[in-house]
Amino acid sequence: MENQAPRDSLAEQKKALRRGIRHRLKELNPEYLLHAGLASAARLEEHPYWQKALAVLLYASLPTEIDTAPLFRLARQRGKKVFFPRIVGEDIQFFQVDDETDLEIQSPLRIPEPRTSLVSLSDWLMGLAGQKAELAPPDAGSRTREEVPICGIIPGLAFDRQGGRLGKGKGYYDRFLSSIGKTVLVYPPSYPSMSLYTIGLCLPEQLVDQVPRDLSDMLVDEVILVP
Repeated sequence: MENQAPRDSLAEQKKALRRGIRHRLKELNPEYLLHAGLASAARLEEHPYWQKALAVLLYASLPTEIDTAPLFRLARQRGKKVFFPRIVGEDIQFFQVDDETDLEIQSPLRIPEPRTSLVSLSDWLMGLAGQKAELAPPDAGSRTREEVPICGIIPGLAFDRQGGRLGKGKGYYDRFLSSIGKTVLVYPPSYPSMSLYTIGLCLPEQLVDQVPRDLSDMLVDEVILVP
């Protein structure tokens, strides 16, 4: 089993790594982060999972993160639906954002989040199921659960080449990613499931040999080093 260190030791490792990475990121020039955002968009435009995705999970970047605005513009130009996270209790939920004006600073963390009354990711998936049902011939019979290709750009303070990710410490994304395979179990077969491919965009300053983690820390499918 990986990283068998006691939990208190693991927590201290994560705390020290967060402190070190935050210090590095604060030293970066905003122009560097903008360039990294443009480079990320160029890399993703050629990525097969991005190309086939009907929707993208994104996030509003903070001043010390890779600028995600170029990714948002690229996704919208290619006709993809884009969903941003909003903190709801102890979890995050995703809502459709069609324009940057749909984002507002609402949480104590000062992170831009989707404004209220926007379409949720689950409602959008249900809408797809309804559209498919209307177009299906009357004798279509029973159908297996459809998978909707979605590309998830997952934020992190640090990454390693094995897909290890260090978040900000609240566990929002770990809980979300661990729940994906479970949520469809409560829905009928007509409800499509997400075929989610997760990517962490990583600056050289964020890449480490190994992110300290335990079984509750979810990996991303791929780490892309930029610029």
